Amino acid sequence: MSSSTRIRTYRPRQVVLPKAKARKRSKMIAFRLPGEQGKMLAAMAGVALVLGLTLTQVFHGQMVDIQAKAGQLQARNTAIASENVRLLAARAQVASKTQVAALAKTKLKLFEPDQGQVRRM
Repeated sequence: MSSSTRIRTYRPRQVVLPKAKARKRSKMIAFRLPGEQGKMLAAMAGVALVLGLTLTQVFHGQMVDIQAKAGQLQARNTAIASENVRLLAARAQVASKTQVAALAKTKLKLFEPDQGQVRRM
């Protein structure tokens, strides 16, 4: 028998044990500012927040006022449209042939001519 040349010697895997638990660092990098700059940045952020909220409330108030005015104008427009329909109906009634003939008989004492009274040239 011949010996094989491709035989490896056994080497056990090494397990590395940590000496002390390392602190887990968050994925976000901590951003630190010196005291005065941090206070100034916090103050500016607070002012920006208050200013943003104030502007939002002002715009909201304006929108509510405009919606109320639009509602009033729409109600007024509906009232004017119904008044227009009523006036058109009254005008049609007054201008009707029967109404005109009745008023002519009573107020002006006019009458329709008979067949024999009309002469054509």
